[in-house]
Amino acid sequence: MSQVTQMKKKTSRDIQAAERKQQILDVAKRLFAENGYHATSMRELNKGLGMGEALTYHHFPGGKLEILNAVLQAAQEKRIKSIMGSMEFLGEDMPLRKSLLTFAHRLTEQFMDDKEYFQILFREKNLLNNEQLSLINELTLQPLEAMANFLADRAALGEVRAMDFPIAVSQFTSQIAVIIFRKMFFDVDTDSQWLERIVDHYVSLWSG
Repeated sequence: MSQVTQMKKKTSRDIQAAERKQQILDVAKRLFAENGYHATSMRELNKGLGMGEALTYHHFPGGKLEILNAVLQAAQEKRIKSIMGSMEFLGEDMPLRKSLLTFAHRLTEQFMDDKEYFQILFREKNLLNNEQLSLINELTLQPLEAMANFLADRAALGEVRAMDFPIAVSQFTSQIAVIIFRKMFFDVDTDSQWLERIVDHYVSLWSG
């Protein structure tokens, strides 16, 4: 049997069902971020969707918790693609300052592009299972490990001095995280010059 024959062709009903599920996830994500998971009832969710409760349960038989898990899973899959894309430049022959500044900007963009996901994540952490928490931890470590390896490579070239690279990257990203946190939760729009000042500080600190 050919691969084409094995693949099930999507019908208009399949496409409509996928669009309806995505609509449920989009509205649920907004409501969970704005009001919290516990404060968002299925009635409010269905009202926001403009559909009956039976249809929502048809797509998500597990109800609100299944919807929450689906919202987070979709956001996590998006982050995986984003993170992998953001690390591609690390292997290029880019000056240290530009590399750090690009990393800082992309890290900030990853968080700010999906504020709702992180608002839900911080608020509803206790509802996540061990597998989800493990995945989130792995996603968090990936860019830090990539940057630590990048610094180690630059040290081998004499551009960066020898040091504990994971700790150095942790310190660097912690300062970036403060800017992200203030922007995300307190609407403090820190000037981009702050990122440049932080980067310049670490370039000076790390240079061989």
